Amino acid sequence: MSVISYISQQTVAEEIIACQENCNDYNWLISSIDEVNQLFTVKMASPIDNAPYIIEFKFDNYPESPYLIDFIHPISLTKGIYTAYPWYKGDSFFNRHTNDGVICHPCSRKSYAGYTGIHTDWQITNWKAIAGGLINLNAILDTIYSRISNKTHYAGRMV
Repeated sequence: MSVISYISQQTVAEEIIACQENCNDYNWLISSIDEVNQLFTVKMASPIDNAPYIIEFKFDNYPESPYLIDFIHPISLTKGIYTAYPWYKGDSFFNRHTNDGVICHPCSRKSYAGYTGIHTDWQITNWKAIAGGLINLNAILDTIYSRISNKTHYAGRMV
């Protein structure tokens, strides 16, 4: 069953409002919602090396399906390439898959069969049950930011 687009948009708008304290604290910049393409972007920078990151969230069929999350390279503006993604040595949350990068977690639709196919064993209809606490925008952004802020495991941009 598909979620009606205005319900997805309203859910996302509420999640963006819930992020405002962290946006102010960590200098995250959330774009306006693109209603036609059902997406928005978030800009943030690593406090370690000041590397800028642009993250696109496509929200068609959200919250029934997770966000389709992709990083956009800040110079070339190419979406999805692994060099747009952070390199984090602490776990496989940011992962390289062929020439693409991917958030390898149930909160990211790109990890499922039909996208990169990394996890053909995951059921997208059951994403919230397997995503742990990463079931809303603030939790996802906080997880990304905590990794690009980790002096032990953050290693800049994927190369």
